[in-house]
Amino acid sequence: MRLPLLFASAGLGLCLVSTALPAYGTVRPNVVFLAISAHGNTSLKAVAMRCPDQTEQHPHGEAACAAIDAVDGDFTRLSNETRQCTREDDPVTATMNGLWWNRPIGWQKTFRNVCMLYATTGPIFRF
Repeated sequence: MRLPLLFASAGLGLCLVSTALPAYGTVRPNVVFLAISAHGNTSLKAVAMRCPDQTEQHPHGEAACAAIDAVDGDFTRLSNETRQCTREDDPVTATMNGLWWNRPIGWQKTFRNVCMLYATTGPIFRF
């Protein structure tokens, strides 16, 4: 059941990214689609941003863009915040698709709980 949700969120992300792109031959903006899904597919939250100028859909948009820029769009380079998280087992999956400096980027990871997601990704998925 989780696989159709993954495809749906990835497809929605690609649609949002493609509609945000300017005409061929111009500089493309940094566009990212972020989604969080709870296991059991009980909820899905998603947001699209164009960095740095259209971040208002994300409550921490400017900070999220800065965090993505700090790792040049490579989410595997995100470092954990020093944060105490419970060992509660309530998995969430974070997904990112987009374009960063004219190259496609994508990332997905499942975390034990939302606290661990926030500790790893900083402001990026805090929406």
